[in-house]
Amino acid sequence: MSCRLYLLRHGVTESNRNGRYMGRSHEPLSGDGRWQARQLALRLAQVDLSAVYSSPLRRAQETAEIVAGSHRLPVETEPGFIELDLSRWAGLSAAEIEAKDPEAWHTWCDDPSRLALAGIEPFADLASRVKGAVEGLRRRHPNHSIAVVTHDGVVRMAVLQAMELALTHYRSIPVDNTSITILELGGVRPYLRALNDIGHLTDSASALGSGRGPADR
Repeated sequence: MSCRLYLLRHGVTESNRNGRYMGRSHEPLSGDGRWQARQLALRLAQVDLSAVYSSPLRRAQETAEIVAGSHRLPVETEPGFIELDLSRWAGLSAAEIEAKDPEAWHTWCDDPSRLALAGIEPFADLASRVKGAVEGLRRRHPNHSIAVVTHDGVVRMAVLQAMELALTHYRSIPVDNTSITILELGGVRPYLRALNDIGHLTDSASALGSGRGPADR
């Protein structure tokens, strides 16, 4: 029996717009972010979701509540899907981080799995908790479709793990705000049914950037 996992990135925030790292702050969605979330909810309204999970952070919770509303489902918080801990760089832009930690910044851009820096969650820890959270949902919801509202790093990690790709491919996976990535898990093999689908954003040119984060170069 397979579980179909809809991995959804939260709507855009002012920090996303301004190219600043939020880390685990509880910044809310911007006006554009709420519009994106409503468009996402309309897109998923006909999907037979059994549950909606969310990262504990406010931007994800707000997005999840909008998605769950059309299904009359509660939002269940799953700590394993929280954003990567980037407290050392929270609130900073790419230029500010490069000035503060030039060597670490270049490692972060080229191969973040090699970065070892206080105040930045090690990728081994991210990989472990994402694997555990995904496996937990697969076991709890066999033969069902479920949605998880989370963050770009978590979506990237989940895709890498499902497809058995090396962490060096982390920056090769685009994850736009309110994008839909679908993993089908539990059968003979995992399937990547969709990646970074933003077809519900009819005004994507103004609502989104290019799908590239500050470190994706």
